[in-house]
Amino acid sequence: MIFIIVILAFILAWFFIEITLFLSKKNLVEINNNGSISYKQFIWTLRILAIFLFLFTSIYMFNFNNGNLIKAVEYCLGIIK
Repeated sequence: MIFIIVILAFILAWFFIEITLFLSKKNLVEINNNGSISYKQFIWTLRILAIFLFLFTSIYMFNFNNGNLIKAVEYCLGIIK
C-alpha cells in the first residue's frame, strides 16, 4: 500500500511540474545568453533527475523496508495510527 501511495505522489508531482513548465514556456521571452543553458537542456536535466530520484527511492523502499520510512510517509500524509 505504501508503494502505491509513493508512486501516486510521484506521478502527481511530475504532472504539476510539467504543467508549470509548459505554462512558463508560453511566457518565456528568448534572450541570447551565451553562458546559460537552454530551456530544453534544463527540462531534460530536470526530468532525468526526477527519474533517478524515483528509482533510488524505489530501490531503497524495496531493499530497506524499515519502519522509519513508513512512519515518515504516514506522518507526511497525516495517516498517524
